[in-house]
Amino acid sequence: MEEQTSQPEQPAPQPKKPGLRHWIGKIRLSRLLRWSALITCAGWLYFNWHADLPVHELALQYSYPNSRFVEVEGITVHYRIAGKGEPIVLLHDANNSLHTWAAWTDTLSRRYQVISLDLPGFGLTGPHPQGSYSAFMYANFLDAFTRAINVRRFHLAGNGLGAQIAWFYATEHPERVRKLILLDAPGFEEKNEPIVSFIARTPVLNGLLWKITPRFAIRLMLENMYADDSKVTDALVQQHHDLLRRPGNRRAFTDRASVSENRPPVDIIEEITTPTLILWGAEDTRISPEYAYEFHRKIRKALLKIYQNTGHWPQEESGTASAADVQAFLEGKF
Repeated sequence: MEEQTSQPEQPAPQPKKPGLRHWIGKIRLSRLLRWSALITCAGWLYFNWHADLPVHELALQYSYPNSRFVEVEGITVHYRIAGKGEPIVLLHDANNSLHTWAAWTDTLSRRYQVISLDLPGFGLTGPHPQGSYSAFMYANFLDAFTRAINVRRFHLAGNGLGAQIAWFYATEHPERVRKLILLDAPGFEEKNEPIVSFIARTPVLNGLLWKITPRFAIRLMLENMYADDSKVTDALVQQHHDLLRRPGNRRAFTDRASVSENRPPVDIIEEITTPTLILWGAEDTRISPEYAYEFHRKIRKALLKIYQNTGHWPQEESGTASAADVQAFLEGKF
């Protein structure tokens, strides 16, 4: 028998080690990506970094012919008075100004003295000297403001933050409030913390919010307030963007966010004896309409109206209808 001779096994070919050209390519790609990210970030900061606007320039553009200014507790308060008759004081929501009451002022000033104001930290009024933004400060401020302009007894309406101030003030000073109107009022809802509030309370990061104000963020905020996004016009976005750039207003935003507990106790709502009208937007995504019924249950003999196709600011989105309802309520015809 012939012996079979086995062939020696050939070693498997070894893969080629990456050459110098390969690593240079990788380094170049990595550097390119880093520089692209850096340039993109720098460009975003450049286009969204906005300096404050001088108060006098904002006043020329956003005050009314019947605007007035008064010193209250070291604050120069921008307010507006229109019409004659029983006074009604209007308090706007957070991230808003007295401009929100334009439709109400047009309607109600035919029979009432309509007083709207920019609360501390908003609009042309600007920040509180001590950076204080609790509901308690606002209630004390409202009392001082109405006394400063010699208004002793008045109807009181508020939306959002303004509604919270209004119902708290009505429990503290029932003798001064004739009738109370609450629009989409905070109180019973669970308190949540959006990411922007976390940033506002974080050192260094909050400083960025004092200068970086993207217009798209303003538009998103307004679209969240409105049920109909088509009503969020470029002019409305520009107005909010400009007034936020009033010196101190962006710092006021972060100061408000740093207040750990800004809400008065809700159990005192049952103490309200003032005749009350509750108005709410059916599509409010900020404070659910279910809480309108909670206010209705807690306030004795309160009246309630909910507007369809309306978000968190009924005085803007359903301005004509809500103003007519308020007038009927004040005249005892609602």
